[in-house]
Amino acid sequence: MTSTSRHSIEESSNPLAKLDYIPLLDTVLEFIKQKPLFKFSPDGNKLRISAYDIAYEIATNPNLCPQSPLTQNIGIKAATVNFKLETEFYSKIQAIRDELRRQLVTACGENQTQSSLDNLCTPLSDFISTQAELPFKYPFNKPYSFTSQRLVIENSLAQERRKGTESVIKAHHLNVKFEGISNFNSRFLESLKSYIDTITRPDSQDWQQLTEILDDISEQKESELTEFQKIVDTESLPRLLRDIKIDYLDYLRIECAKTNLRNSNTQGFECLETLIKRLRLLINYINAPDLDDPDYEVSYLLDKPVNLRTAFSQANAFDILPIIPEYEGMIGESIDKDRGIQEFNLGVRLKLNGSVNSYHENSVVNYYMTELDPTSPRHKDQLKDPAKAKNFKEKVLKIACLYYFVFAVDEEGKIPDKDYDPTPKFKEDVLNKFKVGISDEEVTNLLIKIYGLILNKDVCQVERKLAALRNLLQTFLKKKEILPSFSKRVQLCINKAVLHKNASKIINTRSFLKLDLNQENQANFKAQAREALAYVEVLPPTVNEQSLSSLSVTFTFDDVRYFTDSDKQNFSMKYDITGIKALPVVFYPLAVNPKTNKLENHPIYDKYYKSQTMIGIYYLSKQAREEIFKNTQSPEATIYQQVFTLLSYLCISICREQISLDSEKQEKLFIPIFRFHLQDTQETTEDEVFLNSLSKALAHILRRDCMADAQGLNVKNGKTIDKYKEQNALSSLYALIPKTFELQEGYQAQLDKLAIIVVSSWLSDAVWDEKDKPVRISNIYGEIIVINQVSDTAVKVEPIKTFADNQPHSKISTESEVVRDEISKLYQQGYRHFLYIAKAPYTRSLGITKLESDPDSLFFMSQDVVKYLKAGKPDIKLYPIFMDNYPAINLIEGKADSFYIPDIEELEKLSVDKSQKTRVFLNLFTGRSVDKERTIFNSVVCYSTLLNIYDVGDTKDIIEGLLDKDSPLQKTILQYIALFHFSRYEVNRNIALKLNPYSKLIGDEGIGKISTYTYSVKNVKFNNLAFLTEIRSALYGK
Repeated sequence: MTSTSRHSIEESSNPLAKLDYIPLLDTVLEFIKQKPLFKFSPDGNKLRISAYDIAYEIATNPNLCPQSPLTQNIGIKAATVNFKLETEFYSKIQAIRDELRRQLVTACGENQTQSSLDNLCTPLSDFISTQAELPFKYPFNKPYSFTSQRLVIENSLAQERRKGTESVIKAHHLNVKFEGISNFNSRFLESLKSYIDTITRPDSQDWQQLTEILDDISEQKESELTEFQKIVDTESLPRLLRDIKIDYLDYLRIECAKTNLRNSNTQGFECLETLIKRLRLLINYINAPDLDDPDYEVSYLLDKPVNLRTAFSQANAFDILPIIPEYEGMIGESIDKDRGIQEFNLGVRLKLNGSVNSYHENSVVNYYMTELDPTSPRHKDQLKDPAKAKNFKEKVLKIACLYYFVFAVDEEGKIPDKDYDPTPKFKEDVLNKFKVGISDEEVTNLLIKIYGLILNKDVCQVERKLAALRNLLQTFLKKKEILPSFSKRVQLCINKAVLHKNASKIINTRSFLKLDLNQENQANFKAQAREALAYVEVLPPTVNEQSLSSLSVTFTFDDVRYFTDSDKQNFSMKYDITGIKALPVVFYPLAVNPKTNKLENHPIYDKYYKSQTMIGIYYLSKQAREEIFKNTQSPEATIYQQVFTLLSYLCISICREQISLDSEKQEKLFIPIFRFHLQDTQETTEDEVFLNSLSKALAHILRRDCMADAQGLNVKNGKTIDKYKEQNALSSLYALIPKTFELQEGYQAQLDKLAIIVVSSWLSDAVWDEKDKPVRISNIYGEIIVINQVSDTAVKVEPIKTFADNQPHSKISTESEVVRDEISKLYQQGYRHFLYIAKAPYTRSLGITKLESDPDSLFFMSQDVVKYLKAGKPDIKLYPIFMDNYPAINLIEGKADSFYIPDIEELEKLSVDKSQKTRVFLNLFTGRSVDKERTIFNSVVCYSTLLNIYDVGDTKDIIEGLLDKDSPLQKTILQYIALFHFSRYEVNRNIALKLNPYSKLIGDEGIGKISTYTYSVKNVKFNNLAFLTEIRSALYGK
């Protein structure tokens, strides 16, 4: 596919915003001709790049600042690479590159470019030290050895359970079973027919009109009923989980009451009882049938009030509480189409008022109270930021109302907390003072009052109570005694209140629902969908006159235990740094000395980096923060980020081109990108958020052509660095260096070459209307790791490159060309076995609207994609693999052993897919201790694959390579997966398994997510990784 065909969609049918970067690129080109970017230090050991000066000047000078490339933002969700003039964009990038090349030659001197750049490189062997030290020293020669032990699983299905005291790991799992899915739509329609009979006389004119309207709606492919059914389909499980969180707390209360903890920690136990009761009182209040929506409306500096009934009906309604259950990781799901049953298996963990490290808050309560406090800098800053203000005001209202309701006490001290009902005082003292029309001063005073109540050590005593509750739950969860399983049957009901109450209203609107779900704008539809959840209730399994339709649900909590098996595996590991040359790049801050009014380096820079050969890219943090990032959605912030990104990448890239590498010696270039984090405020500032995301995006794009990685270090203390953080930072920086593993004696690997391809994607261009899916553009990106046998008992794990491409959504699930091309290159190098890994595609959807899985939900693993990738390569073995994590508690204190479960029969105890479409085949667990200030939970990584959706040959390959425990190939592949985890460890201490080696690509810290930011008042998203992908394509092609 040519570069232009990527966007070859008919102009008339393409709703995406067209971006015109040409004026901006012209400005950059003209400006850099006047201000060269490269300057060597007098000794030639440092190359300074002034990308910041150019980006700042263009962004802030009104005479230079061109029009934003985005000229259309109404209805636009994301806009990055849908170019108005793609060919011209490429030409301008090449022209800027050519000018920078000319400047580099000038800075180096005639015929000195290669030697000057080679002089900036350091053999990685020169950084060898006995310990990790700034700037780049590391104990590469240190040998590592470790043991990994096999586990067996035991849950409530076991005929006879062992003693819990013998278990090494425990995990609480939740199974949720929905019944009646297959006939939900027909029952819903029958309920509406019955409703017509209750509000009209049979055969009356109104009855006939309502029946005709219902018949008409039911025959439409898309109607308010199908839209409502979609909401029930996608939101039922998340909505149910809100209430099951309370049931889990009650499960713990019941079992805790059987122990001596009830008496030894009386306050903690009473706090648990109080928390459960308050949450149930709150649910009763927001579901009160005698109250209407206006009764729940509150406002804080908002044009439109927030409806608390809607807000607290959401799945995440209670997540802002300091102690609350969380469901993390989908262990598995199964569907029985014939019986209309779908089951979900999830992991359970508890948030325990731990520290919030990114904001330097020592507890969740303190974090949310700082958000609530109208006098705090963080609160004021977010009110000023147009990108955050609306959502932040809504968040403040939720914090104020929820925290008051949960933690309020009888101020006279007569009623114990667990018996006190705060509802009357809540309505009088809180709701009434958050009403529309109340003065800003009164609202501010109320926020200050709630803030004071929560943090007052004498009245509500929240801090002391939470400490007691946390201690109770931690102590109880760490107990080794096995808890009995707990099951409960409920029904998920649609309340009749969602319907218009009289026939005339339905006839006039030709709609049965109060909600207007026929929305062209997807944002408006989502707002209506949130309101719809207020009519979804979790009730006992009895006849309910107010229920329009329902689903039967059974949920079960299970105490799962893991016991050691006799099988152990011993390994040793060492870094392989042979032939690797390092070209360090450091982003460092300059600051104005108030005494001399001159720019000065940071003390840490002067101490460690002043004599280091490297490329330095400076920036003025205070200036950027105060002038550029004071409004992250301003044109200045957009232009600055785009220009700084462009010039940083181009400058590093053309320097990389000049490095000489001896192919006979198999020399490789490694670019370690290091950045400083000042963090001189209570939170990470926007300029540092950008620098963090930029450095990681640069590393990803540079890794397409050489080795690269990015790492930051907090230097806010000025002249000293925490040794532990220093060592961890360098350990992370070198995590991608190749490593050789020596296997235990007698082990025979059955595979000399294995390639691992990790793939993900993130949106770059789209409109809010969901109908744009085929034309929307996503950045598909990933990483390739190879594992090669280097001797009878040794294998080498080596990350070789990344990839990225921008593709229409329709191509991702059918013809992923960038992945196919990478597989073809590896195929030519002799690779035949490929692990093809993506994030688990579980949607938590019930399949009401379509019982078969949506092909899009398989992401890159659809049958069409697999066929496409294997085309013309009959001997290739492609293993589709999904990964996820679920929480667990390590019961063996002080050990850093790693554990594994490679037996599918053993793992079926956790989840059995009766449709035989998914099979879990490997669990990995690290026993490393966690940050006890934050949590007591570790995690288990869960690998699964797909069956019975591919052809016979592919299915046979999957069984032999991943599922057949008697297959030598399966044993080798699972061993290689474990070694890959070990190769990515990032903590400078005893080696242990890196639980999520995919975190840089997938999840909350994945490169796609952190590279995306908002850049217009209409909340349009910009994908910086997609932008960099196009810049590189302009230089080197795809």
